[in-house]
Amino acid sequence: MSGGRKVRFIEPQGRRGRPFNAWVGRWPLLGPIILASILKQKGYDVAVYNENILGRVLENPAYLSDLADCDVVCLTIMTPTACRGYQIAGRLRQVNPKAVIAIGGVHASFMPQEAIQYADIVCRGEGEGVIEAIARGDITRGIVEPGPVEDLDSVARPDFGVMVGFDRLVNRLGRRRYELPMMTSRGCPYGCTYCSVSRMFGRKVRRQSLDRIFGDVEHYSSQGFRHLMFYDDNFAADRQFTRLLLERVAPLRLKFNAQVRADFVWKNQARDDLDQPLLEAMRQGGADVLYVGFETIDDRTARQWHKGYSDGGSLRDQLREDTQIFHDNGFWVHGMFVLGPQHEHRDARGIVDFARETRMESLQVSILTPLPGTPVYAQMRPHLVLDDYPADWDYYDGAHCVYDHGRLGLEELTKTLIRLHARFYGGWGMSLRRLLTTLRKDSSLRENLRTLYLQAKTSRRILKLWQQETRSFIELVRRRLADRVPQLGA
Repeated sequence: MSGGRKVRFIEPQGRRGRPFNAWVGRWPLLGPIILASILKQKGYDVAVYNENILGRVLENPAYLSDLADCDVVCLTIMTPTACRGYQIAGRLRQVNPKAVIAIGGVHASFMPQEAIQYADIVCRGEGEGVIEAIARGDITRGIVEPGPVEDLDSVARPDFGVMVGFDRLVNRLGRRRYELPMMTSRGCPYGCTYCSVSRMFGRKVRRQSLDRIFGDVEHYSSQGFRHLMFYDDNFAADRQFTRLLLERVAPLRLKFNAQVRADFVWKNQARDDLDQPLLEAMRQGGADVLYVGFETIDDRTARQWHKGYSDGGSLRDQLREDTQIFHDNGFWVHGMFVLGPQHEHRDARGIVDFARETRMESLQVSILTPLPGTPVYAQMRPHLVLDDYPADWDYYDGAHCVYDHGRLGLEELTKTLIRLHARFYGGWGMSLRRLLTTLRKDSSLRENLRTLYLQAKTSRRILKLWQQETRSFIELVRRRLADRVPQLGA
């Protein structure tokens, strides 16, 4: 029994100038919400504070007062939010010394010895199996490793009502237009060298049942949500399951966004059997924006990163064909790419040229980032310039280059990232195809024009903050590099 115990969850925010902040401010991590939902069902006093939505919680007197009276505080950290999470933990030690502080999330899972310096408990991996024991007070110290959840149907449906400020977020965007997060599986069958997903959740994909997923979709639909955002790392990893799911939800006439591989449209590596039934199910099921993990258009880089693409023919030609298939089926393509130390200016220009040539609606390019737990982190460890931990974890977010052994160098690679986004989107932060596609959406002309205005306004604000952040970052890096040069005569 809960015994009236009070448990609070916090998702810390990252650096203010990160270009992706506008999107994480819309889509919260589901982990804290699921764990809070489990405890709510068992009678605990729970709430989730998300700093990406609410701002810095310790600077809000009402939130601070609430946190100062908790029995347990759980922080979920990713690598670029780790330092902020530790800061919150340290402050809570002062204002609420009786509280048990637990830290979990992907960063803590791979850096438990670091995290335990700031917490009473560190959870490595999936927390559903231990969260009640922590909340009840049965576990008060140490690093715990509960293991993966085998039956995902047993996991509580996310109750977004536990999240402080969620209604305000939804009302700002509109309940029918807000892309409500869902996650129906864990794990990824691929082993890309830069990705922590398969290291965190395994290469065996675990799924909820069709009945469970449909029940959740139907529940959210009855609440007035008409657009979903599937967080699954590879939504179409099991094409038959995906097809059956979408055929079942199609009558609800919802829209959804999802993350997919570029080659999911093919039944085999030979690329000679197009999966028309799956494409039809995607169309009828409401697929809107596909977040496509292209990563690279270069064959050699794809092999180095273990992307698992077909070896038959030019990768660029294959990806061009895949993108054409997406567009032929009416999907909005959000292309996601990565620039690494092996790349030069021509490679960056090549990504933008490819995105324009294939008429992508939106583009996101990140810098290859050595995240803890990945092979890339071990490979790059000797070359890291930003290695004053935990403070420097702030910069491990895909928008800052943290190593200085690439062809472009740390400073130039960081600047190049901004330039190529500006080149793709133009002065108003809007590609022509994105503009036309938005105007053709089912909503009224007034709603579509409002969406365009808000998107353009957000893009311009992001670019301005990003430019300021980059200037500050480069000044920091120059000081670091100067300090490492031995002084003459020393």
